[in-house]
Amino acid sequence: MTATQLPSTSSSTALPSAPLGATSPQHPNRLPIPAIPAYEVLLQQQEESRGVFGRMLLNWRRRNGWTQYTACSWAEAIGEPSLVISYGNLSVIEQGKAGELRHRAFWQLWELNRRIASGEWGRIGDAELRRKLEGATPIGDDAAPVWGPLEFWACYCGLRPVPSAFASTPAPLIGARQAAVLSSRWRRQLQALIEEHQLDAAVALDDLMALAAEEHRRDFYAVLTGFRRYSPAELSVLWVEKDRYRPELWLEQWQRSLPAARAAAA
Repeated sequence: MTATQLPSTSSSTALPSAPLGATSPQHPNRLPIPAIPAYEVLLQQQEESRGVFGRMLLNWRRRNGWTQYTACSWAEAIGEPSLVISYGNLSVIEQGKAGELRHRAFWQLWELNRRIASGEWGRIGDAELRRKLEGATPIGDDAAPVWGPLEFWACYCGLRPVPSAFASTPAPLIGARQAAVLSSRWRRQLQALIEEHQLDAAVALDDLMALAAEEHRRDFYAVLTGFRRYSPAELSVLWVEKDRYRPELWLEQWQRSLPAARAAAA
């Protein structure tokens, strides 16, 4: 039996050759198809996407004033430690070095996020822990104010951007003791360099202060001369990245300007 070829008509079932993401002229009111990267591109960007996701979790934790142990302490307090990611695994995820996350991790993040949004923390005897939990902010954006496992997974894969509130990294939380340790370290570093290079202390301080930002010079001078220590709040403003602070960078810059350092570099 021979098939009869149908004549072509003005109507066609073929899909229009419009670019991905464009609206159809036949249906102008329909929402455009969102443009997403090709699968091969996603694989190439995998490491970067995981790093971005990890930094978002770090920013989220720090903005809430939590340590890596806060969520685990809560889960243990209510007798359900498996509800959250262990602090060891969380640290690896925050560094973007966890590799392929299991599905369970996205449900654990959602469980924590929904508890923050609802305030359902259960019976907690530790008043300080409860205060930290109740003051937390959930992760979300305009389309999904409280992210669930799907949103977390999409962000992990690079298919959903990080909410703007968690895109920048806040300074790490440190206590008064750590602030005092850093202040003493920078003071001793200055004294050692002055003695090593047989410098006039007053001239050395003047040269060093010229490298510091003007609004920070008075405090920097007072700390280096032993009149006071930095407070945790002051150091949060001076934080740069990881465990690096501006006073340390100013000291390093000044050290490179010393005659012996310039001669070694040459």
